[in-house]
Amino acid sequence: MKKLLMLLGSVPFIFSSCVKRDFEPTINITPFTFVDEFDDNRNNWQFADGPNLAYGIISNGTFKVDYNDDLYEAYYVSKGIDLNVNSDFTLYSKIGSNKNMGILFGYNGGANGGGYGYSFTVDYNGYFALYDEGGNGSGAGITPIIPATQYNFINRNGNWNDLRLEKRARRWIGYINNIQVFNVEARIMRGNGVGFVVESRTQGEADYLQADWFR
Repeated sequence: MKKLLMLLGSVPFIFSSCVKRDFEPTINITPFTFVDEFDDNRNNWQFADGPNLAYGIISNGTFKVDYNDDLYEAYYVSKGIDLNVNSDFTLYSKIGSNKNMGILFGYNGGANGGGYGYSFTVDYNGYFALYDEGGNGSGAGITPIIPATQYNFINRNGNWNDLRLEKRARRWIGYINNIQVFNVEARIMRGNGVGFVVESRTQGEADYLQADWFR
């Protein structure tokens, strides 16, 4: 693979009635929510990978991820949160970077029968993209599902952008700053890891991470 993989340990769920968005449950299905506001390191996101010049630090209410090498295309930070990938779900985050950063989902660290998941990214110049990160049944390499596309409502110059990814039945629907940017057929998800991806030579930052799903 042309990328570096990093899978952080599983953490306990955070079930909270205080969420950033309304989440309407369907009848007779239990809703679950994972939220991390990055007010502290209770979920053990912080890391230091000196040999690969990669670091993750929580400070001032954000999670900062730096990948300062270019040996690999990207660096992944993921947690298994027991997301039910067979149900409808929604992922939210607010991110900004000096190059390219995104939400990572469906990650399973390349384990036997697992894949490297998918990423919904936005870059410094206002381009977004949706990628298959490899190992999900469509080849080993990174391939675009939605190639890099620029819109004027995507904030540039490293400013914050709100990302939301919804799985509804057999569709993935993506939003940036509450405006829909794609609606595509859902792909096979071989893992339930959720987190972040940064491109090489990127200093990125996330304000929060939230996942809503049904069990």
